[in-house]
Amino acid sequence: MSDARDTILARLEAAHPPIAPPPAPMTPPPAPTDPLGTLRDRVEEAGGLFQLASRTDWLNQIEWPDDFPGMNHVYSALSALEARGVGRTAATDRDLDCLDLCVLRAEFAVVENGAVWHLPSTPRERSAALLAQHLVVVVDETQLVPTLHQAYERIELAETTFGWFLCGPSKTADIEQSLVLGAHGPCTMSLVVTHG
Repeated sequence: MSDARDTILARLEAAHPPIAPPPAPMTPPPAPTDPLGTLRDRVEEAGGLFQLASRTDWLNQIEWPDDFPGMNHVYSALSALEARGVGRTAATDRDLDCLDLCVLRAEFAVVENGAVWHLPSTPRERSAALLAQHLVVVVDETQLVPTLHQAYERIELAETTFGWFLCGPSKTADIEQSLVLGAHGPCTMSLVVTHG
């Protein structure tokens, strides 16, 4: 039995496939002529809301969820908006089950598909993004990349413990092939692009 095994292993070790030439560098597709218009279209196609606002007053310029003034539980990763309720006091992820709103800042947004790259500062921030009823993500207009090709070039995997692309509210079409938004995560997602 061991002779057969040794013979097989020896043959595998002796068999060397030919060395393939390295792949040719890929040329990324051209950038869209209207980046903000394309980004708006992609975000809306994904079921999200695209909003444009000034860097200095975006809090007062954007359209918040209808019940925003009365929301008791808000998680905010931005200093411009104060967290409240369990968004500020949660000791465990389970405490976030009643979270109304989560506000995050994205590293950059991808024009071609409307996704944003987000690096949570804590594991609790990641949970807040998944458990909140409404998600608002803010990104600066200077941080738009045309395609995923350029997006991947910006991601430093060796220095990243966790990062993710977010695009639109949660959605599923498993039930009778009917698209349902907010089935297992945020019911709404707004992408706020700040400028000026």
